[in-house]
Amino acid sequence: MAESFAGIQAGFTNWLRHPADAPAPEGVESRRLAIYRELLFNNVMTFVEGTFPVALALLPEPLGEKLKSGFFSDFRCESPFFYDISLHFREYIESLDWPELAACPWLTELLHFEWMELAAAIADTPNASADAATLLAGDDFPASPEQQLRLAAPTWPLAYQWRVHTWRGQEDAASLVPSPVCLLVWRDQHEQVRVLEVEPLAAWLIELILSKETGISLQALAAHLAAITPDLGQEAAMAACTRILATLRQSGLAFHV
Repeated sequence: MAESFAGIQAGFTNWLRHPADAPAPEGVESRRLAIYRELLFNNVMTFVEGTFPVALALLPEPLGEKLKSGFFSDFRCESPFFYDISLHFREYIESLDWPELAACPWLTELLHFEWMELAAAIADTPNASADAATLLAGDDFPASPEQQLRLAAPTWPLAYQWRVHTWRGQEDAASLVPSPVCLLVWRDQHEQVRVLEVEPLAAWLIELILSKETGISLQALAAHLAAITPDLGQEAAMAACTRILATLRQSGLAFHV
């Protein structure tokens, strides 16, 4: 009985993943099979290498190649979108318990940050900051304590134990040490991804604003802050919130009503 087309496909893809162990498809020149596999592997790695240039540069080259080869051979991607290949590569590494990865305790956070830069760039979240009529402006920001504030651009507060946002691939991986940091990542009105290092309170305030779909006033933000830090007091909490939001706006983060 002739083999089904699905069976032929399964055998071919099995060989593509494991050419050293699986039988090659019959009737196709080995040279052509090798070229096809190389093209397919390189195409997949284009998405991986384009998203994680720093992580792959900091890893020992043999380990990086082993990770890429293992991902191509063993991971089962579920998303049909090409840009999700990098997310699956991150998931693949996070699922591993290889002893050699223990020497790279920063890898998980670095992969997350580099992937986050891509995620921010392609997120479906609409960028409302293009509507200039609703943007808050002026030196007296915000205009009043009761004014409802919302972020005018897709924004993500992040916290890491390593300063991954400062690494460029030339660092000595052996000399890297933990240093906690909070970041804001957002896509501005020009559709450019921005990264800003902020104090933990700023990240907390942005997370609180994001949790309120209809907006939240400066007065309410200060009340939340005062409630979790009783020694601060409402007046000092208001001053802290005002200072932080004004600084964020001056750094390019947009708000609207």
